[in-house]
Amino acid sequence: MHRRALLLISDTGGGHRSAANAIAAALEELGFEYRIEDVAAHCSFPLTQLGRGYSMALRYAPPVYGALYYATNGLRRYRALVRFCEPLYRERLRDLFLSYRPDVIVSVHPLLNHAALRARADAQMDDVPIVTVITDLGKVHVSWLVPQADAVAVPAREVYERAWSRGIPPSRLHLLGHPIHPKFDDVSGTKEELRRQLGLPLAQFVVMLMAGGEGGGKLLSTALSLARARLPIYLLVICGRNETLRRRLEDAARVLPTPTQVLGFSDKIPEFMHAADLLVTKAGPGTLAEANAAQLPVVVYDYVPGQERGNVDFVRRNDLGAVALHGSAEVVRAVRNLIRNPERLAQIRRNQAMVAPKRSSRQIAALIARVANEGAARFKAVV
Repeated sequence: MHRRALLLISDTGGGHRSAANAIAAALEELGFEYRIEDVAAHCSFPLTQLGRGYSMALRYAPPVYGALYYATNGLRRYRALVRFCEPLYRERLRDLFLSYRPDVIVSVHPLLNHAALRARADAQMDDVPIVTVITDLGKVHVSWLVPQADAVAVPAREVYERAWSRGIPPSRLHLLGHPIHPKFDDVSGTKEELRRQLGLPLAQFVVMLMAGGEGGGKLLSTALSLARARLPIYLLVICGRNETLRRRLEDAARVLPTPTQVLGFSDKIPEFMHAADLLVTKAGPGTLAEANAAQLPVVVYDYVPGQERGNVDFVRRNDLGAVALHGSAEVVRAVRNLIRNPERLAQIRRNQAMVAPKRSSRQIAALIARVANEGAARFKAVV
């Protein structure tokens, strides 16, 4: 009989679902069954609107979202928030656990760690271990740091040290990297071979521009500024699911002085990253982890206030690229400077190789499998 893993997410941005999908793909290789559940679907109003509220806040009032992030980033304040929200999810999340009967519960979202512990107790399923997979970098929000979790997978040394300082025993901490899809480990072929397969020019400097799975934010203005700057580059713009933006950029590309290819959502991101020379991106932790795995230097041009600030600091601290947060002109200067400095690009790639644990999702899946087996054995010993 296959073991079952229940992965808990909330669709507040695409990063948590992408991380869960990456872990699920690695678990499937180990013979696990799995379910990925958006917990908001099992809550009462207003938590049912969490994903929509997140998107609206980032689109129309990013500073307000940042203020809320910092306002809840304290142990007492966060505990008060948990107590307020408990009646909105407690019974339904308990029922989800009882109906699926997982062998292990995996939280891939900061707001769900305490919720998972409470629902597990309510369901009288203390034999089922809980694993937290932290997907943010730097000085992460206190909601991630739950000492009662049976295991905590952390993406970077800075997060490990913060978790340890907040009371998580080292025996439960596992520095395994950010979960990126196993197919990043499996990309083969030289850069030239990949470019031939993808239809990219062999001799030009390829700059890849992204803004996460949904596309948006400053992507349009940044793309147009780079394409109009007459840099010696080939520009590849990935618009994700933003079809309106894709069509608008495709129309503009016909008259831009820089050769520009515009794509929507693509399942070839691992190949594109291994084929490109530079990535211009928002500071999403998943995208940064993927770039590190591909040893693709980055220029960070935007971030989500509060939530992704630590990711920007992570790039600076580890010298993984340039940070250009003050408009498109600064982005153009950063790209121009890196193009002119191949020695710096080479050093960045060496730094990325040092900070990117290999086979991160497969290592996380192996941890989950081990914890699931140990939990079952521990329960049998007690019985």
